[in-house]
Amino acid sequence: MLPVSPPPPPSPPALLQLVESPVSDGDQLLINGQPLPVRWRFESGNPDRLWLPLDLLEAELGVEAKRIAGGNLELSWFGQEQTVSTGEQISLDDEVAVEVGALLRGGGMRLQLEPGSDGNTQLALQLPAPRFLRLRESIREGSQRLVLDLSGPTLLPRSDGQLQLPLSNPTAAARALRQRGLEAGIDGWRVLLPIEGWSQFSLGRPARLVLDERSHQLAPMAKRPQPLLPAGSGLQMEQRRLGIRRQNYRVSFVRFDPTAETFNLVPLSRQNMVGLGSLLGLARSQGAVAAINGGFFNRIQALPLGGLRDDGDWLSGPILDRGAIAWAPQELPRFSRVRLNETLVSDAGERIALNAINSGWVSKGVAQYNSLWGPRYQAITGREEAVLVQGQTVARRFNHAELRRGVGLRRGETLVVARGGAPLPLKAGDGVSLERAMVPKAFADLPNLIQGGPLLLNQGKVVLNGKAERFSSAFMRQKAPRSVVGTDGELIWLLAVEGQGNAGPTLRETAELMQKLGLQQALNLDGGSSTRLMVRNGGRSSGRGFGAAIHNGLGIVLSPNR
Repeated sequence: MLPVSPPPPPSPPALLQLVESPVSDGDQLLINGQPLPVRWRFESGNPDRLWLPLDLLEAELGVEAKRIAGGNLELSWFGQEQTVSTGEQISLDDEVAVEVGALLRGGGMRLQLEPGSDGNTQLALQLPAPRFLRLRESIREGSQRLVLDLSGPTLLPRSDGQLQLPLSNPTAAARALRQRGLEAGIDGWRVLLPIEGWSQFSLGRPARLVLDERSHQLAPMAKRPQPLLPAGSGLQMEQRRLGIRRQNYRVSFVRFDPTAETFNLVPLSRQNMVGLGSLLGLARSQGAVAAINGGFFNRIQALPLGGLRDDGDWLSGPILDRGAIAWAPQELPRFSRVRLNETLVSDAGERIALNAINSGWVSKGVAQYNSLWGPRYQAITGREEAVLVQGQTVARRFNHAELRRGVGLRRGETLVVARGGAPLPLKAGDGVSLERAMVPKAFADLPNLIQGGPLLLNQGKVVLNGKAERFSSAFMRQKAPRSVVGTDGELIWLLAVEGQGNAGPTLRETAELMQKLGLQQALNLDGGSSTRLMVRNGGRSSGRGFGAAIHNGLGIVLSPNR
């Protein structure tokens, strides 16, 4: 997380030093003088426009993003509001970036293009740290609300359950917060504020930060206990610096023997499939002593894009024949490209191929959703119809307008959704059954699975095949931080790879780095700003320096046999 320098002097209204080209792209960002390896795009005009990754805006600046109809986003930051249409959401490498020039300038942030040390253009963002004015408290329905009045907007970087609040008078703010029972610390010009159990949002005119207590609400029950580590059983994060093709990389990893009955590998999953969260939150809720981010997801819609199976339940089905690992407790995982073939068969003999289960990956065809998706389903695309199956009988049909409003999902019910005009020849009263087959067949009986891709190594050999797993050629060539799960034939490894003076390795370079470490099997997981590896009381590694929200992960928990 960014260290915060002493607050710069008050700045004049937002200025931008223009360069000759109307469009500038870069991969170096400065926030109050502190560098981050982040992609950005600036377009001069009237008005000037600036695209920044959505993950960065949420994790470092505290911008609140809410998805609305049609895929648009509503952004809010200290009273500045902006609607971002789908046309203003672009892809910068592997990141979803949104246009926020007016939003940031309206909050008093200074944006400036300047030459970097490497001769390339870098973008500098500067925002003076405001003054803490006063703290107000109220009790609403038994819960505490705290309102920090500020002299102006500020950065709101959040990481690992902690808000790091830059202020010009942090001591006064920390003292006031402690008097209200919060464990507020000070680090330079920042107030360090644990915010687990609190929701937070900003308001403007005047600038305010609002903290609402959530501890009175029932927290989701942890899937697994959270035991204390017995003496001598802790995991350690190891690090090595490896060079390949004249580039240097830092590889952080943890490893353990699953057959030793000390630790188990488990999927880290949410209570439902809609939404994102922090890796730390997932790890803590499920008792993990070490964790790494997991598979891909749609960052705008916050939906999973890949297989996720936990203790036999398909929380989300595999897609596009991509690489995955599957495993049983106390065993090494198996690695392969995977496919789940499902067919709905009616009593009348109609056979309807299903292309997904509980998935954010959508295409023309028919998919199914059940209560593991969440308490309700709302239409993801612009043209859908569905039938609700209770047990093995069709109960009713829904048109698109009804699906847009949302349909409740209860245990024992399945919503069968047709998209893009795909036929759905079922009516109320029809009987149906489901046929299911797993490829490879050996994966069918393994209770846990997580899908990423592409596969990197098989039996020690590089097996990259982006075309087979339907990854774009640009994705295959891209350099970025990487998250990997692998084995050396005896131990399970969770690894994070970061560039040293570079953007990170390509997928082929990642595979070759895994070979150098002696791995036999390896699978790429979601990377870029999602890359995050952490060990309880033993360090952490973050791909781009900020803790982006993720959908799922892999965790190491103590075996119940201990």
